[in-house]
Amino acid sequence: MRLSHDKIIHMSHLIIDALEQDQDVKFKEDKNEIRNEIVRIIIQELKRDEELEDRARQRIRGMQKDIPEGSQEWDVLFRKYYEEEVEKHRKVKE
Repeated sequence: MRLSHDKIIHMSHLIIDALEQDQDVKFKEDKNEIRNEIVRIIIQELKRDEELEDRARQRIRGMQKDIPEGSQEWDVLFRKYYEEEVEKHRKVKE
């Protein structure tokens, strides 16, 4: 999923606002520093997700049979390969 920088910034503000409403949450760092870290993490995760999607697309393109993007077969393979890539990524992180 692609999000504009403005939407990511907006999301970070919503997260900070929600945390401020929680009486059990006490900020030990400056809220703007925390918000900046939230933005960095969201961007990092979106890039990782995009990389995994690209790997799934490459696997489909690498098949001998030409499968048109958007077809039902392509969608099924994409979901399968994407999930496999996510699982590989999780195992590497552990």
